[in-house]
Amino acid sequence: MPSLTSSVRRFNRTNIPEDVWHALRDRNNAARANVILPHAEKVSSCQEFLPDSEQFWLVYSEPTISNIRFILSCTEGPLGKYPLFIVPVAPVKLTPELLQGPMEAFCEALLNDVDFRRQRVFSVFSVEPVAKAFASAWEKIAEIKCMDEPYYDAFFLMCTPETLVRDGSQAADEDIELRLAVPQDAGKISTLCEEFAKTSFPFTLSSKQASEEAGLLIENGQVWVYEIKDGGGETDIASIVAATRQSDTVAAITKVYTPEKWQRKGRAERLVRRVCRELLKTHEQVVLYVGAKKNSAQKLYNRVGFQDLCKETPERWLEIGFDKAEVEVGHW
Repeated sequence: MPSLTSSVRRFNRTNIPEDVWHALRDRNNAARANVILPHAEKVSSCQEFLPDSEQFWLVYSEPTISNIRFILSCTEGPLGKYPLFIVPVAPVKLTPELLQGPMEAFCEALLNDVDFRRQRVFSVFSVEPVAKAFASAWEKIAEIKCMDEPYYDAFFLMCTPETLVRDGSQAADEDIELRLAVPQDAGKISTLCEEFAKTSFPFTLSSKQASEEAGLLIENGQVWVYEIKDGGGETDIASIVAATRQSDTVAAITKVYTPEKWQRKGRAERLVRRVCRELLKTHEQVVLYVGAKKNSAQKLYNRVGFQDLCKETPERWLEIGFDKAEVEVGHW
């Protein structure tokens, strides 16, 4: 019987094979694969993008029949290293018994990599049973404890042209413009990025990092703004929506933030709806993650037309962190 580790293949940005691309782009996987695919496409097609950065993927295939079952990414972006992302390739039964072997194989493959340091794994993000199985295996094999509470506990939602609710609440007596951000917005968007990061512990940003993020979002056409003119004729940005992961068929909304002074007037809902309308002109699906605890954001996205990926039960994703005293925390 072959060892589980032998079922894991490793690829860097220059040698991802066609069967892996096919698994990531398959319509049955495209929504979940959004957390991996757009970045993989970018770094593979543009060798000049972060040329000295860490970018590799592990692929677990079922022993003896070679069907791809899980894809793990260990990558980084302009602001730092990303969590490990793991995408299950459908159809896969996500029971603890069936997950133990593949997740232990991933752990062994990482630790056997000559250039890999175990401190690199500061968190893992995946569908709940996969994240838990990997975290348990990593805690046992790498001997780094999990954090007691997940960094992020979220439902995975999807909006399509068929589910999008195109008519929503109207702005009452406001002089507004919903648009893509321009370079002149950089200062205000930087402030909002820094404020948003404070709500996403431990992934906070310094003012310099927030400024860099704002510049990248604007340069890449990835952030929309709700511009509002106050009674004195001054303009302000009342809300932002960022969509930073886009493949041919799927786009992801990755940041929605409204400062407290502009909240509770439906502004974020109007901007999210506008962004979805624009994204669905060129994509089949818009996806996002929303905190699993009952909150106003869930109701907002429901009103726009976001639905559970699996109609029977909401699909839950977890980001599980590891002991911050032993790891090097990145950012995403």
